[in-house]
Amino acid sequence: MATLQVKRVPEELHAAVKERAAAEGITVSELILRTLRRVVERPPIHNWLEEVGADRAGRAPKNIDIEKLMDEVRDER
Repeated sequence: MATLQVKRVPEELHAAVKERAAAEGITVSELILRTLRRVVERPPIHNWLEEVGADRAGRAPKNIDIEKLMDEVRDER
């Protein structure tokens, strides 16, 4: 199994990760692996945007920042 090291993690982020892992009763490594797996398994945003664009073909575009909206939705989890 490979090892991954993340450098220059801000102290406040590190503390938040530790707190979240403790609240869920798991290790920091388990939390990071679960989160990383979920992000990597999700299709890239540009693929999703192309799919949405194809579905909307022929209709007037809405003035919505899709990437910003998706980031906000993902942050709510």
